Amino acid sequence: MRPKPGQSIPIGGIGAGYAAFDADLTIDRLAMFNDWSNPMRVVRGFHLVLLGEEPLFLQGNPGRNVETPPRYSRAKIVDVDAVWPKIKYAFEGPIKEVEIYSPIIPRDLRSSSLPLIYFKIRGRGAVALSFPNVTGRRYGRANFSVRRGPLSGVVMTNLRSSQSDPAHGEIFIGCDGCRTYAGYSVYVPAETRGMTEDVSVFYRLKEAEDPGHYYIEKYAREEIAGVVWREIDGEGLFVLSWYARGRPYHYPYGHYYESWFPDAVSIAEYGLRERLEPRLDVEAEGWLRDALLNSLYVLSTTSWLTKDGRFALYETPWIAPLMNTIGSMTWDGAGFALLELFPDLVVKADEMFAAYRRGGEIPHDYGEESLEDPIYGATYITPWKDLASTWVLMIYRDYYYTGDLGILRRNIEAMKDAVDWLMSLDRDGDCIPDSRGRNDNSYDGSNMYGRASYVASLFLCALTAYVKAAERLGLSVDGRYLECLERGKRSFEGLWNGRCYSAWVDGARRKDTCMSSQLLGQFWCDMLDLPPIVPEDRAKAALRSIYELGMKASRHCVPNSMTLEGEVDRETDQLRSCWTRVNFAVAAHMLLRGMEKEGWDVAEREWRTISELDPWNINSRIDAIEGRNVGLQYYISSPTVWLVYLAERKRKGLWPPKKR
Repeated sequence: MRPKPGQSIPIGGIGAGYAAFDADLTIDRLAMFNDWSNPMRVVRGFHLVLLGEEPLFLQGNPGRNVETPPRYSRAKIVDVDAVWPKIKYAFEGPIKEVEIYSPIIPRDLRSSSLPLIYFKIRGRGAVALSFPNVTGRRYGRANFSVRRGPLSGVVMTNLRSSQSDPAHGEIFIGCDGCRTYAGYSVYVPAETRGMTEDVSVFYRLKEAEDPGHYYIEKYAREEIAGVVWREIDGEGLFVLSWYARGRPYHYPYGHYYESWFPDAVSIAEYGLRERLEPRLDVEAEGWLRDALLNSLYVLSTTSWLTKDGRFALYETPWIAPLMNTIGSMTWDGAGFALLELFPDLVVKADEMFAAYRRGGEIPHDYGEESLEDPIYGATYITPWKDLASTWVLMIYRDYYYTGDLGILRRNIEAMKDAVDWLMSLDRDGDCIPDSRGRNDNSYDGSNMYGRASYVASLFLCALTAYVKAAERLGLSVDGRYLECLERGKRSFEGLWNGRCYSAWVDGARRKDTCMSSQLLGQFWCDMLDLPPIVPEDRAKAALRSIYELGMKASRHCVPNSMTLEGEVDRETDQLRSCWTRVNFAVAAHMLLRGMEKEGWDVAEREWRTISELDPWNINSRIDAIEGRNVGLQYYISSPTVWLVYLAERKRKGLWPPKKR
């Protein structure tokens, strides 16, 4: 798919950083040095150029961030196809194609976490790649030409930065057999006004003598870049690599690649020797294939992978930079997709929550840009009622997927603590944790009271999962859990209003609306082959009501809450919005229940709306009435479209994997 204006696809390894490329083959933003929440948005000096008497820039807008652009001769880009982690540009002329990608390879974490981007050029001619030195502050930047065996290139570093500097490290560009030029001074005063880019280097590059090194003087406010070039006859491969050495206050953990490589040049050597390619094969076509692959973009933009192998995703890099937020299919939803790719990462990440439990209370996340400072819900007056249930189900899912009983053995006591804590929140004896308003679950902009269908369904499935986990381990189950489970199921049926399960009931008060998440717990049970918590006929009737009311209420996506007349529930901004993460779970649930048309209708409508808005910046909320993004950007739950794919594979007997 071609990025629309304002859209760009991020390319980069897991936890390593990225460069985001737009349809013009310019860099929209850059995050190489622990700056996920503050990426560079003005990038100058990156170019791909066909050298000749009149250099031809292979970019639609090479002067994008230049105050007074010089004259550029530009190649014509005739087609662009972006499917993460790759973007491909087709041209008229001697250069036919440029392909930019990072090697994301399932179950090969070493290769998938490299700070490495390939530039594969197809065609004929002398092609140059330039890239700016953005290490440290401007003063102290220095470029050096290097050669190691067949590899030549330019290392860009900073001689004055220290470990406390987030951008402490180095950048390398090169190829096998490259010619190099270390002294490209990018940004200079224009003859007319302001600043311009000096592109004269590309006119004289073939004859220019490489100075071998170049420094920014202490008094200068200069921008510098390195340049490499080579003759291509058929196909040529350039690499861009980087290495973050800093230990800043907001990210003191180091990077996974540090365990394998000492510097950026070594990473480039490895990349050119192995000629790695992304291998994200999915058995899907059309919009679903695009959705599955592009939704994984968060692995480039907002992931951490520490030197000691801990993994986390930002809930969002701005406003709520919380790591591995769970609840309502956030990290818990993304985990389904990532189990398919890197199961060990998911299991380790999920088990970390047990270490942070407070009694039986499970935290909302690991911390604000931290892996050691957990937050117990985003509101502090009353504890959140959905997190502990969610975590119990995550652990059972990890066991179900891997077949590893050790996961249950290590976590059964914590699962019991979580269930006991949830049962202690039942104030009226109905065996459902009581909601008390005050934003006490993942719907933190809306209030629920008493017996809430979203909270109740998750709890009942979590209790079922705990009982089954204990049985798998040969442990006796106290009768009070079984009695509570049956009583809770009966209580849940009290929410039935004839068409669906009401949002909540609290004594004489009742919110008779149809929430998309009312059967989220039953979805987990169906996905994990756990016994049902609601009668089959009512599950199907509720799903049909969600479909009919939701598709009527909005042409963009299924709202979080609908009236029984098929209107958007406007009580709060959150309820009038769509959580695509929940809706993909709803679509998957419909598929599991044999509602094929309905499931695919919901899923495709959700993705079409996402795709129109920005498939590489999926927000937490879409306004169901206006169809625009209104939530948190680059959201943690972006990969939850995988739920639809996995549900379909489950129906065919292909999920979970047979060999576990």
